[in-house]
Amino acid sequence: MAHILIDAYNLIAKMEGISGNLEPQRERFICKLSEYRAQKGHIVTVVFDGEKGGWATESHERTLGINIVFSRLGEKADDVIKRIVRGHEEEYTVITSDKEVASFAETWGHTAIPSEEFIPKLRYGYDKGTGADSDEEEDDGNRVVTTRKKGNPNKLSKAARRRKQRLDRL
Repeated sequence: MAHILIDAYNLIAKMEGISGNLEPQRERFICKLSEYRAQKGHIVTVVFDGEKGGWATESHERTLGINIVFSRLGEKADDVIKRIVRGHEEEYTVITSDKEVASFAETWGHTAIPSEEFIPKLRYGYDKGTGADSDEEEDDGNRVVTTRKKGNPNKLSKAARRRKQRLDRL
């Protein structure tokens, strides 16, 4: 069972953009995450910014099986995510497109997945059977190799392989 930690507004912005009234967007988002959690069985925690309009203290709640954290007034969700990944032994998969948060999580031994790569999993679930890799390039045979490197040039880096393996499990 995977522990998924989501930078909420970062993912919502990538999915549909942020509008003036955030409450309906949060509700739709939590419902979609609940469907995903029910299908996959993962432990899902989302962190919302309370930086500009939050309470004096951090608040936690559980709705539709989703753990929801609102950062306290003056604190960013990024700071809460960093505190969570730094302070827990279980391995998290952090969903964010914020490079600083992703780098911090990976420094502490967790895996970071860009929001854009998680959105198809959230919208459509896991599609088993395609096996196609949309990032593959066709070799037209006219490339000139200027340097010779050791190893398989088609093999992903260790961090990229770990990220792909985690994404495949989501």
